[in-house]
Amino acid sequence: WLKIRARPLLGSAGRGVVRSTTLAAAMALGPFARIIAQVVMVAGSHIGRAAAEAYKEAAAGRGAAGAAAQRLARRRMSLDEAKKVLEADITDGESKIRERFETLHGLNAPSEVSAGSPYLQARVTAAHKVLLEELARAAPKNAEAPKPDDKTE
Repeated sequence: WLKIRARPLLGSAGRGVVRSTTLAAAMALGPFARIIAQVVMVAGSHIGRAAAEAYKEAAAGRGAAGAAAQRLARRRMSLDEAKKVLEADITDGESKIRERFETLHGLNAPSEVSAGSPYLQARVTAAHKVLLEELARAAPKNAEAPKPDDKTE
């Protein structure tokens, strides 16, 4: 980037000594380059640590990503949405609901092939809870229905 120009200097013996202007420029830029390199190293290490910490928090479910996932999980899922997620109805019975839950939850679990989907697992779990709660609410209504008498007279 700097051109080398040599110019002779006359010494006491009358000989010409060649001095490079590039060397002088490099010597003048040396301290600045060192300072810039130190600033880059310090800033880079801080940015690297911050990125590593953010990744650990996201993987552990904390931080901004974890908070967003928890807000979504706390939101109450409607019965219709739960039926669509699990592709089951309360008339199918608890065994069918549990079977669909286990299948979908297992498919979205972390494995050697994929990282899984904690979001979809949370949706499947919420749907499972909603359908089981609705099934429990419907059970007392069915229990209160009049039963035929089995007594023989």
